[in-house]
Amino acid sequence: MSLKRLIRSALRSSCALSVSFLTVAVRAQTYSAVAGSPTYDSTTGNGYSSADEAVSPGSSVNSSGTAVGRARLQSGGTSLGYRPVRWDTFGTASELGNLGTDLSGATSGEPDAINSGGTAVGWAEKWNGNTDLGTRAVRWDASGTTATELGNLGTNSSGITYATAYAINTAGTAVGTADAFSGGTSLGSRAVRWDASGSAATEMGNLGTDPNGRTFGQANAINSAGIAVGWAEKWNGNTDLGARTVRWDDSGATATELGSLGTNLNGVTYTTAYAINSAGTSVGYAPKWNDTTFLGYRAVRWDASGTTATELGTLGTTASGVTYSAAYDVNTSGTAVGYAYQFVGGTYKGDRALRWDASGTVATELGNLGTDTSGNTSSDALAINAAGITVGQASEYNGAGTYIRSDAVAWGPDGAALDLNTLIDPNSGWVLSVALAISDTGYIAGYGMYDPDGSGPEAAYQRDFVMLLPEPGSLSLLMLAGLALSRRRRRA
Repeated sequence: MSLKRLIRSALRSSCALSVSFLTVAVRAQTYSAVAGSPTYDSTTGNGYSSADEAVSPGSSVNSSGTAVGRARLQSGGTSLGYRPVRWDTFGTASELGNLGTDLSGATSGEPDAINSGGTAVGWAEKWNGNTDLGTRAVRWDASGTTATELGNLGTNSSGITYATAYAINTAGTAVGTADAFSGGTSLGSRAVRWDASGSAATEMGNLGTDPNGRTFGQANAINSAGIAVGWAEKWNGNTDLGARTVRWDDSGATATELGSLGTNLNGVTYTTAYAINSAGTSVGYAPKWNDTTFLGYRAVRWDASGTTATELGTLGTTASGVTYSAAYDVNTSGTAVGYAYQFVGGTYKGDRALRWDASGTVATELGNLGTDTSGNTSSDALAINAAGITVGQASEYNGAGTYIRSDAVAWGPDGAALDLNTLIDPNSGWVLSVALAISDTGYIAGYGMYDPDGSGPEAAYQRDFVMLLPEPGSLSLLMLAGLALSRRRRRA
């Protein structure tokens, strides 16, 4: 009997019989393989522990299943800093190059994004002997591990500056931010782009400076056409009006201010865009003001054809009309995902993962993994792919309303929550905690806890993972089966 017919048969049976059939259906499937970042040995204190996926939701795994993140390198139990790491589904994992260490061998770095060709970008601490020269934007090519230092916008008189590349598109153009200096004098930090063909930093447009020429800005994302989004500080003479969402054209020269949801009495607000799709639609958040009343932060969408900020729906407010939400990612069709506070009768019930379809602004709450006895729970949607598969995390509760742990979760187009731990071998040593990125080909990257020897002497440690999600056609069936198995385990 096929899996599809087996599931249908189970659903037509009694509840107990359904669980039995669903269990057989899942066991008939091959477990999804999980591959991890470089390993750690707790008995010697050597290796990479306390892994931490790059903080760029939606951008740290590519279509081939190669992922980037960071992990703390330890030698004999001594920390040598967080190091950039790369790993793939074939089990190949390695540390990426740096820009020197101090005399003890310590340094830090982090890749924030990887493109389809395997080129990664981020930052690395730069050392000259035992002198810390700040952080520099870095590119790591797919063919090796060497760190290529990207250009900056000057240094202070001691040679110190700070720069980071946050995103890279398919063509290899990267964007981020860099401190700007003139004759050693700080002029703030500016949004910057680096072309694939070289390493020079090109300063992007801003929204004015103070009388001393000082301002701040940052590019967070770039699409395949070279259109970037982020934020820039806005100035009116000597008056700082906060940070505004900005869109830069493919030359980066012109900064177009995107709309907000009002300002305070002084004309100040702070908004940003986190992501942009191939069509130029971007998403993020903006504070909402009603005259002089602050109503919290709201998820926002900006269409490519204009600058108006479209407020996206939420899940209720306090009695005063206050709530908080944000959109973290948007796919090629314009569907956005993120989170919002949920309020019931003005009472806060936790953060909830949300989806907003491209055709409207209504918030669709995505499924969870249980609640406490008061109906409280927490979940976050962090990334979405072209097929509409969303990933993130959700708090798991048992049937008695007791919190168990945070689990990495995927949501299909129907919004049902699938605990990714139900797809992997329970004897693999993994507990998947958070899924931060998903490629259009179904590869998921995140981090969790890994125990290399079960009940043996080695301790579990935090480690990055990558796995391939089953085909979308079978995902909903696996969600049904996974839910049944999860409920069965909790009862047991």
